[in-house]
Amino acid sequence: MGKLLGLELHNFKSYKGTANVGFGDANFTSIIGPNGAGKSNMMDAISFVLGVQSFHLRSSGLKDLIYRGRIGEYETTQNCDLAYVRAIYEKSNGERMVLQRSINATGTSDYKINDKSVTALQYTMILKEENILVKARNFLVFQGDIENVASQEPKQLANLIETISGSAQYAADYDTLLEEKNKAVELHAEVFSRKRNLTTESKQYKEQMREREIFEEKLSERNKYIKILHLYKLFHNERKHFKIKADVRSVSERVLNHRRNLAASEVAFKNLAAETSAQELQVKKLEQSIADLRQRMEEAKRGLLPSQSSKKLLGNKIAFTKKKIDDLENDIRAQSDQEESLKTKLRDTEANYAAFSRKFAELEQQINIPKEGVNEYEALRGQYLTDSGSQLESDLAIVNADRESLEISLKDLQLQREQSASRVLELESKAHVNLGSTLHDLNARIQDIDSMISAKWKEKEALQKRQEVASFKMLEFNSELKDVLSRLEELSSDEKETKKQRELRDNVAMLRSVLPEGSIKGLLYDLVQATQRKYELALSTVLGADYDSIVVDTTATAHKCIDILKERRAGLASFIPLNSVVNEPMNLNYLRSLHEEARPAIDVVKYDDPTIERAVQYAAGNAIIVENLDVARELKWNFHEVISCKFVSIDGSVIHKSGLMTGGQQEKRAGATARWGKNEMNQLLKRKDEIASALERIAKERPSAIETNSLTEEISQLEALKPSLRSQAAVLERQIFEANQEVAFLKECEQEIDDKVRRKQEDLGALKSEIESYESQIQELKRRIYSNFCDKYGLSSISDYELTHGTALRGRVREKTEFEKSITSLKNQISFHEERRNETIARKERLENDIARSTSDFKRLHDEIKKAEEKLHRIEQDIEEESINRSVLVEALQTKMREASIKESEMKEIEYEVKNLTRELGHFEETLLKVDADRYNMIKNCKIEDIDLPLEDGFLDAISLDVENTSHAVYQVHIDYSLLESRLKDSYSVRTEAEIRAKIENMENELHTLTPNAKALERLQEVDQKLKEFDREFSKAKHNVNRSTSKFNEVRDKRKELFMDAFNHISDRIDKVYKSLTSSTTSSLGGSAYLTLEDDEEPFSAGIKYHAMPPLKRFRDMELLSGGEKTMAALALLFAIHSYHPSPFFVLDEIDASLDNGNVKKIARYIKENSGPGFQFIVISLKSTMFENSEALVGIYRDQRENCSKTIGLDLRQYPEEQEKIAIPESHQIAAAET
Repeated sequence: MGKLLGLELHNFKSYKGTANVGFGDANFTSIIGPNGAGKSNMMDAISFVLGVQSFHLRSSGLKDLIYRGRIGEYETTQNCDLAYVRAIYEKSNGERMVLQRSINATGTSDYKINDKSVTALQYTMILKEENILVKARNFLVFQGDIENVASQEPKQLANLIETISGSAQYAADYDTLLEEKNKAVELHAEVFSRKRNLTTESKQYKEQMREREIFEEKLSERNKYIKILHLYKLFHNERKHFKIKADVRSVSERVLNHRRNLAASEVAFKNLAAETSAQELQVKKLEQSIADLRQRMEEAKRGLLPSQSSKKLLGNKIAFTKKKIDDLENDIRAQSDQEESLKTKLRDTEANYAAFSRKFAELEQQINIPKEGVNEYEALRGQYLTDSGSQLESDLAIVNADRESLEISLKDLQLQREQSASRVLELESKAHVNLGSTLHDLNARIQDIDSMISAKWKEKEALQKRQEVASFKMLEFNSELKDVLSRLEELSSDEKETKKQRELRDNVAMLRSVLPEGSIKGLLYDLVQATQRKYELALSTVLGADYDSIVVDTTATAHKCIDILKERRAGLASFIPLNSVVNEPMNLNYLRSLHEEARPAIDVVKYDDPTIERAVQYAAGNAIIVENLDVARELKWNFHEVISCKFVSIDGSVIHKSGLMTGGQQEKRAGATARWGKNEMNQLLKRKDEIASALERIAKERPSAIETNSLTEEISQLEALKPSLRSQAAVLERQIFEANQEVAFLKECEQEIDDKVRRKQEDLGALKSEIESYESQIQELKRRIYSNFCDKYGLSSISDYELTHGTALRGRVREKTEFEKSITSLKNQISFHEERRNETIARKERLENDIARSTSDFKRLHDEIKKAEEKLHRIEQDIEEESINRSVLVEALQTKMREASIKESEMKEIEYEVKNLTRELGHFEETLLKVDADRYNMIKNCKIEDIDLPLEDGFLDAISLDVENTSHAVYQVHIDYSLLESRLKDSYSVRTEAEIRAKIENMENELHTLTPNAKALERLQEVDQKLKEFDREFSKAKHNVNRSTSKFNEVRDKRKELFMDAFNHISDRIDKVYKSLTSSTTSSLGGSAYLTLEDDEEPFSAGIKYHAMPPLKRFRDMELLSGGEKTMAALALLFAIHSYHPSPFFVLDEIDASLDNGNVKKIARYIKENSGPGFQFIVISLKSTMFENSEALVGIYRDQRENCSKTIGLDLRQYPEEQEKIAIPESHQIAAAET
């Protein structure tokens, strides 16, 4: 095989100018380089030169493949418009071939081989001779194709193998010939179907010619029986006409008599109704009056409650106000006593102050010392001070200061004591008088509200009790009313049942009058009866729904009856047709032998007409009548065999086939058969009216929900007031508690003050004793020094002089000030107490005025309540009187209503009789019209159908086809009935008419089956001529089918042969390749892989499934394998496909991208082992594990200065494999340095 020696790229993608790449004689070459250097562009160059289309080369057009460099800062070069790739290929015979594909300025490509222009087809065919298939791309694998190969669908894999095998060249011929074959087969089938139809048609025309002769014979016989049928129907129609006319006259007279009686009853009923209406109006007026009085009474009661509550509140208020006045009087007395004590103290203080002032005034008047006396005093004063007087006065002053301090402290304590006592008095007054009274008012109000709530609750409970009593009474009356209505409903049901039976009988009579005699047998319960009276109830239960069914002779008669009932709206009815009723076979001997007290129901029925036997068997079925329910249970559940029958006891109890039990119907049947008299019906109606009246009275007297809701609302409003009042009371209680606490605290403080006062008074007494000692010493010293001076000027002692002069004078002024302050303070206290006492007196007066007003209001409320109670009593008396009057009127009204009800019942009976007679008359008239119309239609049909009726008198032509006024005309035609046999004249029978019609229908059916064709011979000749023509077309179509099938099979076999050659080769090869790729030290055998066909007959039309099982792993679908396992499986498939008509070289672009180093080593090993003179590998890879095993390297790098890709090469075969470090030649090192 050949080999790719090298490439020359000119301005192709990232390669600027001309770049040469040599692969030499290496069989395993790796193209390496960093990302973005241009490795994939080298792959595109190989693909481009080998004819791959541009959309596979990561470009939208060929122009995109031309190098487009960037213009630098100082460059002015323009982009290139021409690019080419040249490949040097060496054939297996050593001949070299230069392949060139170029891109011109117009964006199209030119192909050259050895510098000779060729077409794209010639170029491709030359490559195909070297097993380089451009369409199949069997010589290269693009980057990312591995993943696509691993995940492709079975059909895609089949298409790939078909392309590789070359069988795809027959695909178009295969489709064309298949369509041609199908059309030929369809045409053949169509011609064959038409020929078969013509053959069948020919046979039919021959049969029609034989039927024509039989048809004419049957037609004559049919006309004969048609004439007999019309004579039979006209004879009995005429007889029926005269019978119905007699019935019409009789019923008309009865209707006239009943209408006279009805008119008289209506007059009497109207008079009773007028009297009843007048009495009802009076009752309603009395009831309205009673309701108004009750409403007034309730309003009066509700209006009385506030007055009673107000009266109670006023009584409590008056009592509490009197208590408050007593408390205030005690306060006034206490305040007066305190005020009097202060006034006494004030008088004493003012008297002491006056004595003090008089004393000093007298001293000033008595002492009159000259100036020289004053000087003498001053000299003596100096001596006094020198002789220890100064020391004594100093000590005295100190002691006096202590005394004054104690007195001031004592006065403060006394003041605090007084203030505390005043505060205690104030707080006690506030707590007991103000807050206590307010709290008492609040508590009283809360108690009143509680009382009102309790009263309203009692009133509500009373209302509810009345409601419960009324509800209980209404329940009792409603229960009784229910029983009465139930009984009335039973009576009404019985009456309706009687009416229903009458209507059924009327309908049966009407149907008998309309339909031929003998066709209506009658009601089943009229036709049968029990053999013994005790079986009547059991028999009626057995017959069940069929008890009142109408027995007729045929299904046709039943349908006619249903149509008549629908047309006249005469009600519902069920029918048992004797000719079509189906009965299940019964073993009567077996049923009779079951038990001595059990017998089949059919054995207890007797009937006179033997023709109704089938209807009786149908209604009775296989039911068994037993003496009692115990026998039924024994036979149903305890018998040794399962008996699928219905058991009915003589009391009406039933055990159905399913095992369901139904209770006895004796009472019900008795009620159904009994007939209540008018007296019982009237008594029930009377009791119903009484109950209704009682219910109405209770409903009116029953307290309404509005009253209960009103009381509930009032209770809610009162309850809503309590939290606020309780909150206020709690605040007052807290204030009283705080006041009492403060009083207790103040009293404790007073005790402490008293203790302090006592101690200070003791201290003051000690100081006074010390002061007296100092004063006696001072007085002794002064007496010794001033004795001569006092004698000289007539002074009793020197103290008198010193009181009006010197330091004593200042003490006197100070004492005077103290007197004035005490007097002012006492006056202020007296004024304060007077104001407080006056205020308390004013409060007392206000309370006394309140008592007077409250007493007046209390008396007024007492009078109002008394008047309201008298008014309430009068209303109750009026209600009692009105109720008595109403009872009398109601009783009279009920009597009138009963009379009116009786009269109305009589009227309804008469109306019902009139209605029934009128309906019966209408039925007769309608039947007469129908009979006349039937006669007219029959004669008209005879005239139209040209049936020759024998006549005694008159002419058929006298009857016009007009429907009006035909009744007289049709009976003017006297028909000769002598042709009818005597048995046909005796009575009309539907069976007889049906027999004649059956003969006619049989003949007509035979005539219809014959259906002669007058043109049968002519049509037969035409069909024979067409058959000859279709024989020729059929032969031609058969020949076309054989020819097209032969051609199709030939092409299909060739296509299948090529496909299967490739498939078998690849299938045999793939397992070996996969084992070689996946073998390792842990699994020397490697994995397994195989291909399976989805369709063995036409494998190219279906898909191929590829299964790979990695070593040491269980079988899994391809999509469940890991990425590396999928890649190894895909590579095995590619290598196996490539082995079928392999190309001389195989270019792989980064097939190891998703593999780990172990798998890369396996692929490198496989490529190295399989590469050789006949098989060249060119691999683009980034992994050293791959390219270090190659024979040569092509390095691609990016020249940043020129913005293009460049290449370098290295032959690895000249370096031993065991060398750890490869010495790169100097030339290569320089090239690498440039990178």
